[in-house]
Amino acid sequence: MKALVVYDTKWGHTEQIAKAIAAGIGKGAKAARVGDPETKLLGGIDLLVIGSPVLGGRPTKPLQEMLKEMKPGPSSKMKIATFDTRMTMKFAQKFGFAAVRMTDQLKELGFSMKAEPEGFIVKGQKGPLEEGELERAEKWGQTISK
Repeated sequence: MKALVVYDTKWGHTEQIAKAIAAGIGKGAKAARVGDPETKLLGGIDLLVIGSPVLGGRPTKPLQEMLKEMKPGPSSKMKIATFDTRMTMKFAQKFGFAAVRMTDQLKELGFSMKAEPEGFIVKGQKGPLEEGELERAEKWGQTISK
């Protein structure tokens, strides 16, 4: 399976999660930051995973721009999954989550989703990641690669 995990990061947590997901997917999977050259060439990708920190309930601006430009090809069999890194405080939940918004937008564009949006927990805005989240991300990568 050829898979690409595209992410953006503000404090480095989403990058850590993206790399753990790619490791879980296994051979043929790569993690790349949005804007890197490989994120513009999605042909031949079987699984595209997109991840962002939650900023005001939304993904980062570079990921929002990438999503606006995405269009499924008529013969595209690429499946997509989304994730975000988020806090669990009520204040953070009030705005919603980036993964859910990305999934909704991609569904509206006609993409086929591989999994429900997933959230990985960060303790406070600048972290660190909650204990066990990297292992959970790797396991999620294994699950969505099946």
